[in-house]
Amino acid sequence: MQTRRVFLKALLGLGAIALPWSLVPTRFGETLKTELGLPPVKLLRSARINNKKTLSEESLSRTAMDDIVALTGSEMQGRKAGSVGEIRASEYLSTQLRMLGLKPMGDHGTGYTQVFTIPPVLESRVNGRLTFKAGETYQLRTPSVNLLGALMGEKTEEIILLSAHYDHLGIFEGQVYNGANDNASGVGCVLEVMRRILREGTTPKRTIVLAFWSAEEMGFVGSQAFVGAATFPLNQVKAVLNADTVGNGIIGEFALWSYGDNIAFKAIRQASTEAGASAQLTPQATHNSDNISFSSAGIPAVTLMTREWLYKSHTVEDDITLVKPEQIKLAAEILYRAVRILAF
Repeated sequence: MQTRRVFLKALLGLGAIALPWSLVPTRFGETLKTELGLPPVKLLRSARINNKKTLSEESLSRTAMDDIVALTGSEMQGRKAGSVGEIRASEYLSTQLRMLGLKPMGDHGTGYTQVFTIPPVLESRVNGRLTFKAGETYQLRTPSVNLLGALMGEKTEEIILLSAHYDHLGIFEGQVYNGANDNASGVGCVLEVMRRILREGTTPKRTIVLAFWSAEEMGFVGSQAFVGAATFPLNQVKAVLNADTVGNGIIGEFALWSYGDNIAFKAIRQASTEAGASAQLTPQATHNSDNISFSSAGIPAVTLMTREWLYKSHTVEDDITLVKPEQIKLAAEILYRAVRILAF
């Protein structure tokens, strides 16, 4: 009987390891499509579209609001890192990168994805906001992915990184935390900037890499994983422009998180002025975003957000109704102008 118990425990342990890793997308769980079901949003898969010109036009015509709606759909289940919802969100985003013709910059042999693992976490509410805290460290870690794609410039060895985290909080006590502002809004703006650059058809001097981090809500785990094991030489990154919760608040009022008066910070400040908006350096208190992972490595980095980013943050009320299209348009304009300053 004891031997049988040991055998069953071992079998269950192997299953616990194999199952999450079977979900890691190379093609993001193609074998699980029947079980998971396809999201109702149109993913623009290349296998379904034969006309290259039509494909390009359809992809380039999408907007940031289209992306926000897609990423906050019920099938995304709040996009918690390590969940089925994250897989669906990463599939959506990798499709967008592919349809834009960006060069895969993920792990060797995995296209746009960089795989890393996340620790177990426990949910708790702090001042009404759902947050994660570290769980038992001896428990199994779960796979998660960052996504990276590049528009190659004349100087391939110099990179401007335009980033946003795509994960959120998932489902807690039966309620879905959709994270429209935090941070589907930042993801949509980053994609909109790249679509605009591609429509213009001008080759940048520096390479522009789009990066979508996961597990930011668990303590910047995805961006830290990238900095710790970058998929291209980290010293090539000249500046990081990060977008996080950019869709709410008074139109034109933004805040910046940055360590030092670096070139990324200066570019965003200049871009904000040119766009007729205000973007002021703001005390961070105990808060932060993925810019910290790069600043800690000595890379100039800044995060753009709205001044009222904390309003309804980490609550079920952070849904599509919180996001203002005018604010999204202005945030994308600021990021676009900053990219132009740094990469062209």
